[in-house]
Amino acid sequence: MTANSEQKAALSQNRHLESWLYPVNVAVARVVPLSLAYHISLPIADIFYWLWKSKREGAFRNYARMLGCSPDDEKVKRLARSSFRNFGKYVAELLHVQGWPKGQFQRVTIQGDENFDEARRHGKGVIFTSAHMGSIEVGSALVLMKGFRITSVMEQLRPKVMMDWIVTCRAKMGVSLLPTAGTGLHLLRALRRGEMVALIVDVGYRDDGGGVPVNFLGHPTYFPAGPARLARISGAPIVFGVAVRRPGNRFIAYGSPPIFSDRKKDAEQDIRDVTQQLVDIFERFVRRYPDQWYVFRDMWPGEE
Repeated sequence: MTANSEQKAALSQNRHLESWLYPVNVAVARVVPLSLAYHISLPIADIFYWLWKSKREGAFRNYARMLGCSPDDEKVKRLARSSFRNFGKYVAELLHVQGWPKGQFQRVTIQGDENFDEARRHGKGVIFTSAHMGSIEVGSALVLMKGFRITSVMEQLRPKVMMDWIVTCRAKMGVSLLPTAGTGLHLLRALRRGEMVALIVDVGYRDDGGGVPVNFLGHPTYFPAGPARLARISGAPIVFGVAVRRPGNRFIAYGSPPIFSDRKKDAEQDIRDVTQQLVDIFERFVRRYPDQWYVFRDMWPGEE
């Protein structure tokens, strides 16, 4: 089955969600304050923190490596619990932002908006990279408001209803989601049409020989080569961006200056250099907002 046929099948399966549940969600989001949605999410997130042992311990390992201490350290446990709570807020935003009128985005401060315009002017499309961090919904909505058409990839999630719901929400926002495997040509075509391709960089360390060697938070590991490889093939610039929460139910969104592939370099060296540039930018946000990083997958070798 091709990527397009898989996407069509997924959308067909979600028609029952679109027919009644999605409009109900939008209507409720317009009358329920975000502060109340956050309040409801906190005890639920605490329950998942205690029950979801594998993700909790994964967060312990990652924060311990970041802080240079034991996974049993109280600082590590506080960060991990706060990360779960922020993830609960993200789920609330997934449900809530769908009902936001444009006026609601006045609560968002944008830094680096001009970097998207600069990247777009090159006429090669834009590769937007981000991470499992902060408010993915707010960040996506802001990019779409700039008029981009977005194609992205996503791994299958469990439970399936969660995956179906995210696909539905993304489709309603104007984001086309494709499977992670075998979609390179579709992404390249989207860029050649002048569109945006969105990719996540912190997918976790995998012991399968893939990825690019980098230094992250002072330790060697591997990050995906996809963004850098796609930039080299297409000539499209890369912009890294995140939207993070601030006090008072407000947000601040960042967009980095464009990163370009250098075709004068050896291909593999160029891909390593571009990937390290992305990792360096991402690292600055992790250090500044560590508990808004959803760090549930092992990020370094030897953390199993």
